[in-house]
Amino acid sequence: MLFKEIHREKLQREDGWLSELVSMKYSDLPFNCLHSYLVCIKKGKTRANHYHLEKEEWMAITSGKIDLSLKDIKTKEGATIHLDTKSKDYKIIYIPPLVAHILVNVEDGESSAVVFSKAPEKAGDTTPYEVRG
Repeated sequence: MLFKEIHREKLQREDGWLSELVSMKYSDLPFNCLHSYLVCIKKGKTRANHYHLEKEEWMAITSGKIDLSLKDIKTKEGATIHLDTKSKDYKIIYIPPLVAHILVNVEDGESSAVVFSKAPEKAGDTTPYEVRG
């Protein structure tokens, strides 16, 4: 499996929008995360371009527009997912181990995403990998 989408309702108001990320009311496991972080990407920049040997990640955009490109390092299967805070629905993307990923800011300003995992970074788990190229 290259990725799995988890959909959430996006509640629009005149002052912005809200979408639940982690909640005990959903059965989409595993959301018993011990570690999460926010990634901000400047205009024209990228983040990641690596894969993890063991770590699983769940990623959700928090601002702007990001192209998330993925490639299974064994099968070479790949996909690009366009994440945009102005889209109709809200996606959380699951990235299993051994799937390389790169986040590309395609916004005119900064973009950001929040990343959840079951454990913090472990030495030797992250391996650089050119997803595009």
